[in-house]
Amino acid sequence: MASVGEMLRRERERQGLDLARIAFETRIKQQFLEALEQDDFDPLPGRFFVRAFAIQYAERLGVHTPELDAALERQLAPVEIFSASQGQQTGLPDWSGKEFSVDPLPEGTASALTARKLTASLIMLVAVIIACGAIFWLWQRSQLSSTSASGSQAGEPAQAQTPSPVSARRTVAPPAAIQPPLPSLPEPFSPGRIFLTVVAKEETWVRITADGKVVAERLLARGESRVASANERARILLGNAGGVDIQFNGTAIGQVGPRGQVRTVEFTPEKFTVIEPQKQPNPAPSTEGTSTPVGN
Repeated sequence: MASVGEMLRRERERQGLDLARIAFETRIKQQFLEALEQDDFDPLPGRFFVRAFAIQYAERLGVHTPELDAALERQLAPVEIFSASQGQQTGLPDWSGKEFSVDPLPEGTASALTARKLTASLIMLVAVIIACGAIFWLWQRSQLSSTSASGSQAGEPAQAQTPSPVSARRTVAPPAAIQPPLPSLPEPFSPGRIFLTVVAKEETWVRITADGKVVAERLLARGESRVASANERARILLGNAGGVDIQFNGTAIGQVGPRGQVRTVEFTPEKFTVIEPQKQPNPAPSTEGTSTPVGN
């Protein structure tokens, strides 16, 4: 039966993809993907990440099958301790049926050691959770600060304009840094095309349309991402505008709207436009059934 690495490498080569492209789209380091293809799991952070990275890699290739799951279970299974019969086959002494006497541990030693280990593990776990929370809070604060600063600079001249009664549009040209394309973009990328990455910071409904075709429509959980490309035009419809980060040709475009608000972002190779939902005009008060008194 083929190993996990053989299945992934064989399918990637069959599709004509390189590891740099897969690493960019899945946000997994290229060295981890190389280790997976070589069935060398030691460089990865742990067995949980081996399974998670392998499944994400397989879903990108479209080969997440029961055979792959079975291979993962087989290769990640713990090493079994050899039995007495195996010991006889290898020439080791057979200790089955023997009786040994061992001096008892002092009373309370085992329980005290276990309690200390458990306490130390809990303290380490709490410290890791607090550190992760602090890092995420600082990152989110820096994102909000940069977004609000750029929004105040770009929004001052727009206040003098009269908003359209149908919809409000905000058009921004992409930064000059993407011309020529960034080195981190995939090899097939070329100037004039549209390449989009949507990463959910919190649960968000997303629909992505590329050149008139819907390529993704689903509820993204926190941490999930979707990648799409188009030649002429692309559109992203968001149910929670403040809950995603969007990259346009390798550059983050900033927050496109408040949390919980619906926004549509349209893209061409030269720019992107944020469209707010159409506002319904307030109905005029009805005069039906009223009458004006006539003086004597």
